[in-house]
Amino acid sequence: MLNEHSINTGCQNHMDQVQDKRTAILDATLTLISEHGFHGTAMSKVASEAGVSAGIIYHYFDSKDDLIDELYITVKRDSAKAMLENYDADQPLRAQIRQIWGNIFRYFIKHSRESAFLEQYTNSPYYRPQIDAEVSEYYMPVVGCFERAQQEMIIKDFPEAVITTLTVDVASSLAQKQAAGLIDLTDELVEQIIDALWEAIRQ
Repeated sequence: MLNEHSINTGCQNHMDQVQDKRTAILDATLTLISEHGFHGTAMSKVASEAGVSAGIIYHYFDSKDDLIDELYITVKRDSAKAMLENYDADQPLRAQIRQIWGNIFRYFIKHSRESAFLEQYTNSPYYRPQIDAEVSEYYMPVVGCFERAQQEMIIKDFPEAVITTLTVDVASSLAQKQAAGLIDLTDELVEQIIDALWEAIRQ
């Protein structure tokens, strides 16, 4: 007879297996898109790369479009989480902004596939403004930090799109250049770039 502990353990193991398969499918999709682009990433290839059957993919995702949208949402969530690592809202705003910049640089340097995918996605027919509305909540602490810095006239009153360009886009672009062997983003160089970005936005 199963006791409560056995039932709970069984349920947890099942949830872990579900999450593992879903993660494997998303990671396989990311790998294939980075190598072959959207059109070259067939569901059959995703299944083979993830080590699952094609039927399993459709158990988790309604279609290829749904799978790619979910990958975008996942990468945006992970990048937002990385931006807020060790984030301390009690620090001076200048220190908070530099922390955010340092975090996003380190994330994209380690995750060049993700940075390339985000750029591909936002410049593809898959991109829709409403999907960014879905992920905007992940970035609210970051947006709030820059808004407070603008209200206190610590930084220039740039539109949010300009702030995003000088935060996420610069880090993503340079990380991809490093992955291509065009630059070596040492810790020292990253700090110099952050200094330059700060000079660009400070009042």
